Amino acid sequence: MADVNAPVEQAPAVAPPTRTDEQILPRIRWVPIGKSNCYLDAEKSQSNPIYKIAVDILKHTNFFRAFTASSTIPAIYIQQFWDTICYDRTDGGYKCQLDEQWFNLTKDTLRDALQITPVNNNKAFSSPPTQDTLINFVNDLGYPKEVKHLSNIVTNDMFQPWITLTTIINLCLTGNTSGFERPRAPVLQILWGAINRAHIDYAERIEKEFTQSHPYLHGRQKESGTTHSGKEESHSHCDPKCGFH
Repeated sequence: MADVNAPVEQAPAVAPPTRTDEQILPRIRWVPIGKSNCYLDAEKSQSNPIYKIAVDILKHTNFFRAFTASSTIPAIYIQQFWDTICYDRTDGGYKCQLDEQWFNLTKDTLRDALQITPVNNNKAFSSPPTQDTLINFVNDLGYPKEVKHLSNIVTNDMFQPWITLTTIINLCLTGNTSGFERPRAPVLQILWGAINRAHIDYAERIEKEFTQSHPYLHGRQKESGTTHSGKEESHSHCDPKCGFH
């Protein structure tokens, strides 16, 4: 969703709900919101030279705004998003509800919300690397162990500044900061694109990682306007547009 404490000038605020919080979602169904509502302060003085290198690499991608852009989102919308996000078997995609309106959650939704990787009909996106290419890529980065499967890769086993870059990307997409994370293909594809300054569709990679990192979404289905949600909702909030601050 968004950083509720972000500077006002970064993006216009979202219109307030037309109904009360209790009418939209009773507080008993609210879930804990974690600490991933953050953004990357590119102007803040940093003594760590590795951090500066990582930020400089990210600045040269058209994905960078995802780490810095935010808007003021009413907390009730964040709660309603997590309460209603589900898979629509009819349309074959994910939907969420904000106030009384349903939205399709697609790569284009994320592209517009984050203001990243705009579509340019004169310049097609490059295809993201395959798993075999990613394995070679990680090995070429100097990974200390031979990588035969993507699932073997652990963030903390990488060399700097790749640890910092991967951690920032993971935090942005999943809210996870543990160095023992095993980044999935979309995260490594984003890392590959950032390092190689490739023109890949970052919005599509975000959408892939979001749905893969929340497997409970696959078990929640919407049929005829009804959301089937269960106890899986007791997770913490993860902010798809947050950065590292």
